[in-house]
Amino acid sequence: MPALRMLVELIGYAVARAALPLLSFGHVHVEPFSASTSSLRRPWYRRHADGRIELRQDAAGWIGFAICLSVLLAIAIILHGVSF
Repeated sequence: MPALRMLVELIGYAVARAALPLLSFGHVHVEPFSASTSSLRRPWYRRHADGRIELRQDAAGWIGFAICLSVLLAIAIILHGVSF
C-alpha cells in the first residue's frame, strides 16, 4: 500500500502542479518538490504577501489526484452516454 500511496501522490503532484495555476488564474501554486515544509504555518498552505497561495506537496498531490479522477469520470460519462 505505501507504493500505491506514493504513486497517487506523485501523479497527483504532477497534475496539480500543471492544473492548479491554470484553474485559479495564477492565484494558487504548488511548492517545489525539493522545498522544505517547515516554513508553512498552516498545515496545507501558506499565503504570500501578494495574495498568492502556495500548497504543500502532499495536499497538492491529493487535490491533483481528485482532479485526475474527475476528468476520467467525465470522459467515461461522455463516452458511454449516461442518461438520467
